[in-house]
Amino acid sequence: MPAQGRRRLWVLIHRWLGVGLGVWFALVGITGSILVYEVPIDAFLNPQLLRNTLPGPWLSPETIHDRVTREFGPARIERLTLPAAPADVYRAIVRVGPRVRIAPARVEATFNPVNGELLGTRDAAARGLARPHLMKTIYDFHRNVLLGNAGSNLVGIAGFLMLASALTGMYAAWPRQRSGWKRLVTVKLRANATRLLFDIHRSLGSVICLLLLLATVTGSTLVYLNYARDLVGLFSKVAPFPVVPWRDDPQASWPSFGELVEQVQAAHPGQTITEIHIPTRLPGGYLFYLRAPGDVHRLGDTLVWVDPATGDSLLERGDRTRTAGETFMHWLFPLHSGTAFGTPGLVAMFATGLAPLLLISTGLWVWLRKRRAAQIELRRRSEQETLASRERTAERSVSPPVSTPFAAGIARAAPE
Repeated sequence: MPAQGRRRLWVLIHRWLGVGLGVWFALVGITGSILVYEVPIDAFLNPQLLRNTLPGPWLSPETIHDRVTREFGPARIERLTLPAAPADVYRAIVRVGPRVRIAPARVEATFNPVNGELLGTRDAAARGLARPHLMKTIYDFHRNVLLGNAGSNLVGIAGFLMLASALTGMYAAWPRQRSGWKRLVTVKLRANATRLLFDIHRSLGSVICLLLLLATVTGSTLVYLNYARDLVGLFSKVAPFPVVPWRDDPQASWPSFGELVEQVQAAHPGQTITEIHIPTRLPGGYLFYLRAPGDVHRLGDTLVWVDPATGDSLLERGDRTRTAGETFMHWLFPLHSGTAFGTPGLVAMFATGLAPLLLISTGLWVWLRKRRAAQIELRRRSEQETLASRERTAERSVSPPVSTPFAAGIARAAPE
């Protein structure tokens, strides 16, 4: 196929991906932009649950753990998130349903870090447009279109289609001559509306193309994380969490929650515990997230898997222990969310999420205007051809004058 034909093919693919899936691309991008600032937005919407206004030192995780146990009785704590800033609170995910149920009810309970007061609860699985559940709804829509595992597959496929749209658009805009690079990022402000929007579409897509590629590749990979882990494991080891060895010694002799926290913190000076995943059934390990200055992950770059019976570290995954494959897997979410590069990264990914809306709007406008102009031109040509055909038919239908010797004699005899 000649170069011009290939270029036309890629333009057609780019165009129809945008026309067919443009609204979907825009919605995924907008929800992604919102989730870049998920934590502060959630706190702004629900200050009664997620804001601490009291000054003073924070209570220990052990104290809050005991407070949760007293408040909810035999409930099982799944996760405890520690405050990271003075206005933050303790957040606990708690199973409050009876053990006989297959899927116990789960609530998120928040506690003031200064006095341990229960600030409130909300259903951890509820969705809706009400303030307590809005961010959960946006997250689930971005992740699986509110359709569970089937929706996750749809999101993953759509992510690869968005990747195809970005690549075909980049190919279509690629200058064929060196002088075209300047026009690639230039917007003619004095041009008509269609040309102006075309320039904006092409320039914005060219400038933000790499970020769009990064967002789509990492997002689709996160959807198929298990497959990605297996694939990466072919080249570099990605170790699973080890199985906690079974012990016959009574649970009463095991170290307390507070002792485990102290042991982990003492073994990692200079790092701060940000979140603790607590085993809901035994034997299961405690998972600690630890953060140090400069870490790229929101919860920290170090994971520690602890034996609940002895307090021994069964697995540590951090900068000093990760394999190349584990490092690759670790960077996926920070790159996708923008936390990998601090505030500039967050701003860049926020803008990247909004870009599909602008690209689809400008691209659709230009396509519709060109389509209308093509239809008008086609109609004009059709009318011209019809008129010309009628004229030719009329000329053929007019009979030529009869010329005979008798008629000529009459004409000569006629008086002047």
